[in-house]
Amino acid sequence: MADENQLVPLAPATIHPRSDVESAGKFAVKPKPKNHPEKSSKFLVYFLASIVISGAILLIFSSIVLPATTPRVKLRSVAVKTLLHGNSTFNATLITELMIRNRNFGSFRFRNGTGQVFYGTVTVGEMKIREGRVRARDTERLRVTVEVGSNQSEARNLSSGVLKLSSHAQLQGIVNLFNIMKRKKRPEMNCIMNLVLRNQTIQDLVCD
Repeated sequence: MADENQLVPLAPATIHPRSDVESAGKFAVKPKPKNHPEKSSKFLVYFLASIVISGAILLIFSSIVLPATTPRVKLRSVAVKTLLHGNSTFNATLITELMIRNRNFGSFRFRNGTGQVFYGTVTVGEMKIREGRVRARDTERLRVTVEVGSNQSEARNLSSGVLKLSSHAQLQGIVNLFNIMKRKKRPEMNCIMNLVLRNQTIQDLVCD
């Protein structure tokens, strides 16, 4: 009975001390991941290349599908403000409305220009056209006052009561397509008209 109640001592627990390697591995500061500048450089190169390619495609598309056309210029109307005439002389003030039509998908900007009014082959008046801009697919109207007149050596016999006048003008400007393609254009105007002395009106105005 004494043997059965005797306590058996437990074996001491075996402790495995950690090695220096394990301890150092636990408390060591992990290095931060390094940046990859080569990846950023490649992305920048690809981004710039896509911009250049897109611009080239847009330029080719504009050149082939949307070519820059020459805007059209003509006299829409001519009114007589004042008129004085004799047998072989005349002086008149004409109020003209100049119309510039731009069919392009880009604006048309033009510089100051001039035009001439002819009686036969003699220049009897000058048109002064101020600079301006016509928006894409739009029409601009300009009011231009013209002083016309002739002396006895220039004018023919006015007994018919009708003066056959003609006018010519040319503008110089640039069509700007999408701020990428710019083309110089010189629209030209040629018109003919009849100045009726009796009722001081312009008739049969035709422009090509």
